[in-house]
Amino acid sequence: MIAALVAAFLGVFFGIGAVTRSTASQTASGSSASATALPFVPWYWTMAAAPSDPNVLVLGTSGGLYRSSDGGKTWAPTGPKDVDFTSVVQAAKSLYAAGLVSSNPSPVIRKGTGRTAPDGTPLLALSTDGGATWQELQPKGLPSSTVQSLAVDPSSSSSLYALLNTGSLYRSTDAGHTFAPVASKVGISPWALAITKGSRFVGGDMDSGSHVSANAKVWKVTPFRDGRGGSMVMEYAVDPTNPSNVLMTSVGIERSSNGGKTWQPALKSSVMFGPVAWASSSVAYAVGFDRSLWRSTDGGRTWHKLA
Repeated sequence: MIAALVAAFLGVFFGIGAVTRSTASQTASGSSASATALPFVPWYWTMAAAPSDPNVLVLGTSGGLYRSSDGGKTWAPTGPKDVDFTSVVQAAKSLYAAGLVSSNPSPVIRKGTGRTAPDGTPLLALSTDGGATWQELQPKGLPSSTVQSLAVDPSSSSSLYALLNTGSLYRSTDAGHTFAPVASKVGISPWALAITKGSRFVGGDMDSGSHVSANAKVWKVTPFRDGRGGSMVMEYAVDPTNPSNVLMTSVGIERSSNGGKTWQPALKSSVMFGPVAWASSSVAYAVGFDRSLWRSTDGGRTWHKLA
C-alpha cells in the first residue's frame, strides 16, 4: 500500500508515472552487495553518519527515523515515533534530528512559490550514542514552526542552524538548547541548507536551483543541469574534513570542490535522489527514490550501487 502511494505521488509530481531505475555515469567493478532493506515510506528526506562509526547511518523519512549499523545493509526504526523527520546532521560527537507531527497526508506542500514540508508541531531531538537513543529537546527562542533543514558550521560544530519552512533562519551556539534569529527571511525558498568553507552558505530547492551566500540574506545562483535537464536540489552534504567539497542530490548526484560555486555531475541518472551523507573523508552514501542505496569510496567522484 505504501509503495503504491510513493509511486502515485511521484508519478503525479513528475507527470511520468512510476520512477525508473538509475543509470550511473560510472559503474562499479565486480558484483554488487546484497540487497538492503530501505523502508517503504512516502518520502526520503535526509541522512547522516554517526560521528564514532562510519558504518552507522541514520535516515530521516516521512515515516520516522531509521538506523543502520552495517553500512546500509539493514535498517531498523529508532527515535520518537509518528514523526516526519526532515533533517539529520552530525555535530562533533552528536547527531541532531528535526521533525514534525502533522495531519497533512502529503510529505511536500506548496508554500508561496516553492515547496516545503507541511506545517505541524515541531520536534528537535539529540543523540549522543550514534542514533541508538534520542533525547527530545525543548529549545528556547525557536518558534513553533516546522524545521525544514538543519545545518552545522564546519568551522564551529557548536553552531547549529535551523531553517524554518517559513523562510526564517535561527542559530544555536549551545548544542540546540537556545536559538537566536539570523534572518527573518533568507531570500530563497526554504528547502535545503548547508554551510561550507569560510562559514559560507549553500541553499537550494526543487524549483529554482542552487545558490551560495556569505550571510544567508543575499544569494547568487550557481547554475547546473540535472539528469532531466532541470535544476532540482534535494539535499546537500559537506565533507567534514574539507568543507569545500560538497555533494548535492538532484535527479542524479552533483559534486562541488569549491563550496557550491560550481557543480559537476557525479552520478548521471533519471531517478530523483534525496538523502546524502559523508561517512568519512572518502566514503559517502546516497538514497534514490527508487529505493536504491549508493556508496562512493573516492570522495563522491564515482558511485557504486549497493541495492
